[in-house]
Amino acid sequence: MKKILVVDFNGTSSVYTHYLSNGLKDEKYEVKILGKKKSEFLDVFENLNDYLGFTTRFKLLNYILNWFWLLFNYKKFDTVVIQWLQLLKYTSLEVLLINYLQARVKVIYILHNIYPHNRKNKKTLKRYNQLYKTIKNIAVHTNKVKNIISELNPNAIILRVEHGLFFKEFRERSTNVKVKKCLMVGYISKYKGIEDALKVVKVLKEKKINIFLDIVGLAEPEYLKFLTEMINDFMIKDQVNILSKEVSTSFLINKINQSTMLWLPYKKINQSGVSYTSVGLEKPFVGYDVGNFKDAFGDKGIANIVEKNNIKAFSEAVIEVMENEVFYKKNIQIFSSQNLWNLNKIILN
Repeated sequence: MKKILVVDFNGTSSVYTHYLSNGLKDEKYEVKILGKKKSEFLDVFENLNDYLGFTTRFKLLNYILNWFWLLFNYKKFDTVVIQWLQLLKYTSLEVLLINYLQARVKVIYILHNIYPHNRKNKKTLKRYNQLYKTIKNIAVHTNKVKNIISELNPNAIILRVEHGLFFKEFRERSTNVKVKKCLMVGYISKYKGIEDALKVVKVLKEKKINIFLDIVGLAEPEYLKFLTEMINDFMIKDQVNILSKEVSTSFLINKINQSTMLWLPYKKINQSGVSYTSVGLEKPFVGYDVGNFKDAFGDKGIANIVEKNNIKAFSEAVIEVMENEVFYKKNIQIFSSQNLWNLNKIILN
C-alpha cells in the first residue's frame, strides 16, 4: 500500500483537505494529513483522516513546526501533496524547501489561486512565480490556470484535477417563505463585491422585490464601518444584516440550507470554494463572470452568471433565480449525482 501525505500546514483549507484526502484513499492508498486540525471547520464530519504534526495556539509557530516535521518525516511517504505555501508572502525560503523535498520524494503542489487575495506587492507575486517555475508536478482546477502555469514553467507536469462539491451529504429541505433569503459568506473584502451586492439590494427594493441579504464573515473594522454607512445611505437597513465573525462549519451549513440562493459578485478570483458549497447544498448562486464560474457552472442551469460590474444584470439574475427555483434545484440534483472527488486519484499515478 502506498502512503500519501496531504499537507495543509495551518488548516487553511480544512474542508477541501478533508474531501480531497477521502477521494484519494482506497485499498491501494493510505492517506494522512499534516497540519493543524481545525475543529471549528471540521465539526460536522464524523470520520476524519488521521492528522499528524503539531497543533499550537500560535499560527506562525505551528506553521514552522509542521515544516520541520515534514523535513524530518517525508521519507515515510511515497507522495507528498502540498497546498497553500503562505510564507511566500514574506520570504522565498519555501521555494528552496520545495526544491529540497522534490529532489527526494514525489511532491505535487495543488494550486487553488495563483496569487493570494488582496496581495498586489510585486515582491510577493515574484516569489509565487518563483515557486511555479520550480515545481515539477502541479495540479490545477481550470484550463485558464493551466495555460498561465505552462507559460511560467514549460517543463512542469501539469495535471487537471476535479473540484468536487462540498457538504452534499448535509442538504436539508428549506421551507417556502415569502421573503427570499440571499446569502454571502466568507471573509468580507472589497474583491468579494460586497458594495455591488448592496447596490443590488437597493435596486430590488426600488422594484419592490421582497428579499433579505445576510453577509457572514470577518471584516476589517474600517471596511465594516464603510459598509454600514452605505447600508444606511441606501436605506436598506431592514433588508441587510452583516455578521462580522468567523463561524463554524455547522453554522455555515445551517445558514445556507435556510437560504434561497448565494451571491458571488466577485471582482477577481480563479475559483471559489463558496460556489462548490452553494451547489453542494443544492442552492443556486448568482455571480459575476470571473474565474471558472461560467465554465464550471454557467451552462448547466445551476447558476446565473452575468457580466462583471453589471448591477442591472445581476439584479435581473436574482429575480430570474427566484422565479425558477424548481428548475435550478432539478439541475443541481443531476449535476451533483457524480462524486468528482474520487476522480482525483489520477494525480497519484
